Amino acid sequence: MKLQVLGLAGLFSLFLLLGLGGVSAAQGEALEQLLELLQQNGAISNEQAVKIKTTLERDQKVLAEREQQLEKREKALFHREQALGKKEQALSLKEGGVVDGRKEPPVVTRPEEATEVKTSKVEAEKPLQKAPEEKGVFPLEAIFDDGFYLRSRERDLFDLRIGGLLQVDYRYFSYDSDADPDKNKFDIRRARLLLTGHLYRRFFYKFQYEFQGAGSRNLLDAYVDTRVLPFISFRVGQFKEPFSLEQYTADKDIPFAERAMGYYLTPGRDVGLMAHASFWEDRIYYGVGIFNGDGLDDTVGGDSDSPEFTGRVVYAPFRNMGIPLWNGLQFGGSYSYAKADRNNVKVEVKTSGLTTFFNVNSAAKFNIIREVDSRTRYGAELAWAYGPLLLWGEYINLRFSDVRTSDAEFDINLKDQYGALLWMVTGEKPTLKNGVIQAIRPLRNLWQGGWGALGLAFRYDHFDGGDATYEYLAEPGNSVREATAYTIALNWYLNPYLRLLINATRTQFDQPLLIIKDSLTGKAIYSDREDVFTGRLQLQF
Repeated sequence: MKLQVLGLAGLFSLFLLLGLGGVSAAQGEALEQLLELLQQNGAISNEQAVKIKTTLERDQKVLAEREQQLEKREKALFHREQALGKKEQALSLKEGGVVDGRKEPPVVTRPEEATEVKTSKVEAEKPLQKAPEEKGVFPLEAIFDDGFYLRSRERDLFDLRIGGLLQVDYRYFSYDSDADPDKNKFDIRRARLLLTGHLYRRFFYKFQYEFQGAGSRNLLDAYVDTRVLPFISFRVGQFKEPFSLEQYTADKDIPFAERAMGYYLTPGRDVGLMAHASFWEDRIYYGVGIFNGDGLDDTVGGDSDSPEFTGRVVYAPFRNMGIPLWNGLQFGGSYSYAKADRNNVKVEVKTSGLTTFFNVNSAAKFNIIREVDSRTRYGAELAWAYGPLLLWGEYINLRFSDVRTSDAEFDINLKDQYGALLWMVTGEKPTLKNGVIQAIRPLRNLWQGGWGALGLAFRYDHFDGGDATYEYLAEPGNSVREATAYTIALNWYLNPYLRLLINATRTQFDQPLLIIKDSLTGKAIYSDREDVFTGRLQLQF
């Protein structure tokens, strides 16, 4: 009878505690001991004990969650009280006449103004209501994210990047001659404004404007690019034709003062439409397009209205395959074809000192050309980046077929091949992406824990104008048949935006070249080599 009474009393205590909304951890331990006692004395069955234990555990869990919520609310209230206290302190300082650390005379408020002041304070303390946004209108923010941007808060909905490029050079010349051509000078090599960005995620645009040079063609790039599928994007406007590794690499990323002589055999920029993409984990990059075939938009073209077809394919067979030694290996080829006429035959090749040594145009007997059939370009390239080394080279050929003069018929066949090496002495790793050389970023910037990055570059370059071209079209002295250039360049990257460059190039000609001629005295300076030293400060952002 006593056990039954004890069991009933214990059960009543249990249900009373459970009905009051749960038990604490200490109460739970006591009730578990009571359950064990009742179970041992046979006051409750094992099944009843299990059910009661389950109920106790559930209530303890609910109670713990309630305590966590209360703690969060108390913390939020505490922070809110601190913020309100700071606001009240600031208001009291301002009302007391302390503004920016200066004591100002108190403001006397008339009784009839007190109600208005109080009302204005209440209105000021109300939370700001977000202005409704009109359809198609979105707020912009100005940020610097490795470049200056104006962009929408929703990423890639709209952004405008403002960039620029400035290259200031000093060139010093030395020739195989006793006379001084007086060509040493400072020069603004490039001064450009760049605007790029996205519009509604799928559209990319670019405008690049050149300020350098009196009467220079100012608009370089103006196009819109849209990605249709992962393996195809379309670009329309004025831009570089997809041809050659070095031509397609940006000016700011070339480790030499000037590109190789074969650059003057490439198509450059033109107006047209191009399909391009990188796919298969960036192992294949391609670009193929149709263009006017006569250069920049303001160029006076020839009589032929047939378009130019240009394409380039780059293959990196080991990209992203986990083989570090060959991950940066790529090779590719370029091809270009267009119908031509005598007005399209214009070739001007320069040294690293920007001295023209091969010139085929109307000033070099081109008035005797009667007809020309087609213009064909093709090139082969190889590049390999591994650790601090970057090795690359190209072969480029430009051919004008079936050139006819009054007494001869021949082909113009111009060729150039070069090999180059870049060694980052400070350990940075040059990279190749989308078929081009990428910018060097120092591991430690100058004045930010380091001395920047130091790179040493070498290049061998050989140009051949061909026997027929020199025999029938080029004027001796104004043009040479062959030229060989040796270049060494020291690059100091202070940070990702500033670079100092010292470049030395010796160009040897197969015969003396006219360097300069005095129109008054008729005195001329000829030389079979040119040594030029270029110092450059480059700023790009």
